[in-house]
This record gives sequence, structure tokens and C-alpha cells, in this order.
Amino acid sequence: MMLLLMLALVFGSIFIAFNLFISNYARSNVENQLDQLVKDFGAKAEKHEFYSSESNDRQRNKTSTRGEVIVLDFNYEIQNYNPLSVNEDLEELIQIASYLKNHHIPLADARYEFVNTEEGDYYISSIENEKQPGSFFVFYFSMAGIDHLVHTINFAMAVIVGIAMVICFLISNTIAGSITKPFRELFAFAEQIGRGNFKRKQFSFRDIEFEELGEAMNQAAEKLDLYDKDQRAFFQNVSHELRTPLQSIRCYAEGVEYGLMEPKKSGATIIAETDRLSELVEDLLYISRMDSLTTHVEMTENDLRDTLALCAESLRPVADKAGLQIQYLFDEKPVLFSYNEKHMYRSFSNLLSNAIRYAVHTITLRCRESNEQIEISVIDDGPGISAEDLPHIFERFYKGRDGKHGIGLSIVKSVVQLHGGEITVACTEDEGTRFTILFQKKSDRTA
Repeated sequence: MMLLLMLALVFGSIFIAFNLFISNYARSNVENQLDQLVKDFGAKAEKHEFYSSESNDRQRNKTSTRGEVIVLDFNYEIQNYNPLSVNEDLEELIQIASYLKNHHIPLADARYEFVNTEEGDYYISSIENEKQPGSFFVFYFSMAGIDHLVHTINFAMAVIVGIAMVICFLISNTIAGSITKPFRELFAFAEQIGRGNFKRKQFSFRDIEFEELGEAMNQAAEKLDLYDKDQRAFFQNVSHELRTPLQSIRCYAEGVEYGLMEPKKSGATIIAETDRLSELVEDLLYISRMDSLTTHVEMTENDLRDTLALCAESLRPVADKAGLQIQYLFDEKPVLFSYNEKHMYRSFSNLLSNAIRYAVHTITLRCRESNEQIEISVIDDGPGISAEDLPHIFERFYKGRDGKHGIGLSIVKSVVQLHGGEITVACTEDEGTRFTILFQKKSDRTA
């Protein structure tokens, strides 16, 4: 529709400009021809030749075939005219004289006056006949030929515009259809995704841009499908993890109420399960905040050795109780990095708690810069992680041997990724289990 409107505006502008141009050209041409008539017929009038057949023929060859002359008196009555002219008849001449009289156009020196009659339009100029005072030569030029030409051209232009608009309408509809069809398919696919149908759809578009958009939507659908499955599994696991301590607390509470269990032992169990439940809820809330973290996290440059050592010292009583020794293998110079200390402390705490749970004698902590990277390692000399569990330990709610909730290591991975790093795990018979975190130095990350 907009294309047709633009075409109409363009052709309308051309139509108006053409008619203005042809009108100005026609008026200029008529004025020149009238001037020529005045000049030629004035000379012939002195010789009394302008009514002869020979001179009239010559005049037609020199001027337009529509240029003629009549003689009027001061009462606008026709005194003489060319009876041999094939251009006009007497009725037309009478109408010209009547128009001049009715509009009180002075005949002494009229120049390029427009005359409109029932027979047609004319331009006239007049001069007084010096040989016969009181009579006037009135030179007139009919616009019928020019008007006919203009009308013919306007009609042809209108036909051309109409055909062009029809063709443009058909072409635009074809083009619009070829564009809107992919949009309709993609829109229908988006609606299916919105209704929870994440099944991949095959597209066949001619334009590579639509192909790329369709592929991007398929990838988005796959990610949404994976996220939806993860969320379902998440809530199922949360329900299961919450149900177990709650059932235990309820059982011991009922046992105390009905006198079936010793209150002191039951109270200790209830407190332990409550602590476990509180820890689980805290982990769930923390990982939920990590998932919804879309705003900028405030980060400051600190020494990673200090944060790791502080975390280790806070867990030293637990390690001492388990008979474990903590070794520090830190660089002598500060290991500076821009990070959120609260989040980083939480990830280190989870790694150390995990190491304390499985270590036999020693936990080794390393923090150093190496090969343009910052490397942090937490190593325990425990039995290691089984090959079956190793690929899944960072998945939420995946619990390996002697695991607690299956959330701690997933929190560690989220925090490391938040800071642009990566975490890996390796198990060897000589060293045990090694968790390694790698961060790019600030200059490399911003490059």
C-alpha cells in the first residue's frame, strides 16, 4: 500500500510539473506567434494583401495553422475576415467578438488576452488600423490543437500510471508474500515455543537471513527445552531433599510426643536434621540468586591468597577434628585479581568442605600465577572420585559417594563462571583429587 501511495505521489508530481511546463510553453509559443502575426499582417495590411488566397497560404506556412486575423470596429462588430480560412467559421468569430465586448477588452492595444468561448479557447492581440481609424486588427490564435495534444498526453500518462500501479501492485504482493511467508512460519514456531513445545523444526527458506534466524530459534528452543528439563529436575530434587529431613524431624517429634523415644536423643537428631535443612535451604537460595543474577556484580581487586587462607582458617577447627593437615603452597608475591569477595569466599568454602569430607591426611592449597593465568588448586589425598561420577560432579543435585545435597560443587562452578574462569577436576593415585580453577589475568580478559 505504501508503495502504491509513493507511486501515486511521484506520478502526480510529474503530471502537475508537466502540465505547468506545457502551459508555460504553450503561452510563450502563442505569444511569439501572435507577435509574428501582428508583424506580418501589419505589413500586409498596408498593401491590402492579407485577404488574398496566395498571401493566406504563405501565412499558414509561416505561422501556425490556427493563427488568423479579423477586423472589428469600435463596437466590436466584424467588419472583415478571411472567408477562405478553413480554421474558423463565422460563428466562432462572432463568439470571439462578443467575448471581447462583454469583457470590455480595449482593442486599441490588447496583448495576449485569453478568450474563452463555447467553441474553444483563444489568445488574442489587437492593434488599431491606422488607415481606417475606428477599426482594429484582432489577431487570434486557437488553443484547440495544443489542448488536444495536452489531453492526449495526460490520458496516455494516466493509462501508463494505471498500468504501472497494477504491475507494481502485483509485484509488491508477490514480494510481500515471499517475505511474509517465512515470517508467518517463524511466528507460528515462536507460538509453539511459547506453549512449551520445544521440538526442533526444519525450515527451507530461499534467503540465508531467514535460514539463520530459523536456526537461531531452533537453538533457542533446544536451550529452553534443556532449561525446562533442568528446572523440572531441580524442583523434583528439591522436593526430595526437603522431604527427607522434614520426615525425620516429624518422626522423632512424634516419637517424643507419644513417649516412644528418648527426648534427649530425639532432640539431638531433630537439631541435626534442622541444621541440615537450613544448610540445604541456604544453598538453594544462594544458587537461585546466582541464576537470577543479571545486574552488574561489584568486584574489587584483592589478593586471592588472602581470601583462600581466610576461608581455610575458618574451617581449620573442622579439619583438626578430622585429624587433617592443611598445607599452603602460595606464591610469595600477591596474586591480585578483580573479584567479588563474598562469592569467591563461598566457592572456596565449598571446595574445602568437600576436601575435608574425603581427605585422609592432608589438604593442599595452591595459589599462583603461571603462563599469564591465575591457578588455584584444592587437593585432597582421599580415595578420589569414581570414573562413573567424575563427568557429573558439577551437576545440580548429583550426589556421588558420601555426598550431601549435590549443590555445593554446582555453586562453585557458577561462581567461577561468573568471574570468567573455568574449573576442572582430576584424580590420580599419587596425588588424590585435584580441583583446579583458572582465571585469566585482567589485562588478558579485557583485551
